[in-house]
Amino acid sequence: MEALIQQALDYLSTAPNWFVDLKQLILDRFGTPGLIAAVLVPLSAVVLLLLKVMKISFDVIRYVLVPSVAITFVATYFLPFSFVYILPVSVSLFSVVLLVKG
Repeated sequence: MEALIQQALDYLSTAPNWFVDLKQLILDRFGTPGLIAAVLVPLSAVVLLLLKVMKISFDVIRYVLVPSVAITFVATYFLPFSFVYILPVSVSLFSVVLLVKG
């Protein structure tokens, strides 16, 4: 286990050298605009990925969590089942609604 950790640390210590070499290669071949593009493309991909994850999270809260909890509270008054038994059914129902909507 210690050898594996040491090997991982050795690999991570060479990572800055990779970045320096890659930066110099991009500068030599494409110049400063190429370096700027090489930085902006991965950063924009990460930002777009984070925005998609946030949108999915808010959709789950808006279309699954809030309605299922509300319907479960209402259903506990009319049905002889407890909150714990009705909640998974309502979450499943609204998850299907979100899948159909999306």
